Amino acid sequence: MSNSSSPSSMNNTVHMMRERTRAVIDLVDYLRKIGLHKKIPIPQIAVMGDQSSGKSSVLEAISGIPFPRGSGLVTRCPTMVIMSQGCSWKAEISIQDSDPLVIENENEKEKISEHITKLTNELAGDGNDFAGENEFIEIKLRGPDVPDLTIIDLPGIVRTIVDGQNKNVMEQVQNMLSHYLKQTRTVVLAVIPANVDIATSEILEKANQVDPEGERTVGVLTKPDLVDKGAEEEVRQVLMNRSKPLKHGYFMLKNRSQANLDSQMSIEDSRKDEMAYFKKSEYHSIPGIQDKLGVEALSTALTEILVKRIEVAIPTLSKEVDKMLEDANGELQELGYGSPETL
Repeated sequence: MSNSSSPSSMNNTVHMMRERTRAVIDLVDYLRKIGLHKKIPIPQIAVMGDQSSGKSSVLEAISGIPFPRGSGLVTRCPTMVIMSQGCSWKAEISIQDSDPLVIENENEKEKISEHITKLTNELAGDGNDFAGENEFIEIKLRGPDVPDLTIIDLPGIVRTIVDGQNKNVMEQVQNMLSHYLKQTRTVVLAVIPANVDIATSEILEKANQVDPEGERTVGVLTKPDLVDKGAEEEVRQVLMNRSKPLKHGYFMLKNRSQANLDSQMSIEDSRKDEMAYFKKSEYHSIPGIQDKLGVEALSTALTEILVKRIEVAIPTLSKEVDKMLEDANGELQELGYGSPETL
């Protein structure tokens, strides 16, 4: 008798796993929608890193949609991308209390980038200011090749102030990042260019201050094609999780280069280019890290991490909500019921 599972059995298992994943993530998205995140920290993934570290490229690779690009401060308010698998492609972009822009033709997804810029200016002004910590742009994305995942993009770390920028810009960014970093249910997706000194990465240092055991930090190394000759060994040590070790380790992505962007390489073609690059690179030969290379590996891992953290948090979240209701009822009893009969 064969021990191998039939194709139909495997398909049923995959379907059940997707249903479980979607149900768990939908629960947290609903709690956020009703504003619970303003009172109680909820499980989430937040993308952090330096300006020009490749944060937008990572999000583009995961979601398959374009994000605004440019020099200086491009991301000036949190952008939440709620992704789910579906038979047809659809995107909705909005801010709180506004009608969403709905795009149902995947060939028109370039409009998403333009609308993000428009909404950013509505929330944060058209200068160099930032939106509030609990204000964000929401993108709901559905499609056959879209992962079941919710991610929040945050402004990049500012190191210097340039002409025309608000003098408080560094403090504003630090405060926003700290707001998310200190939340113990937030997974930090730390994006670090592989061609810099990874050992002194500022985002890793910030994450280490609130997560010294590396329990809720995931490293993402970008720009591996720009690593100088002779500097590959440091990158290898990090990728093998020997240097600056994290519980979930490090992933490596090779996103679109400037030349790829200039030639208008599509996000879909960039995924093929990425895997072709890794198959020829020295990183592919490192034992045990094949499941750490490429956006597909990262997306799968992030979904698993988020779902597990939500499932672990649900019992405690339930108790915290019950405590909030108990306190609220207590306050109502002290105030008395009903409106006063006289002014």
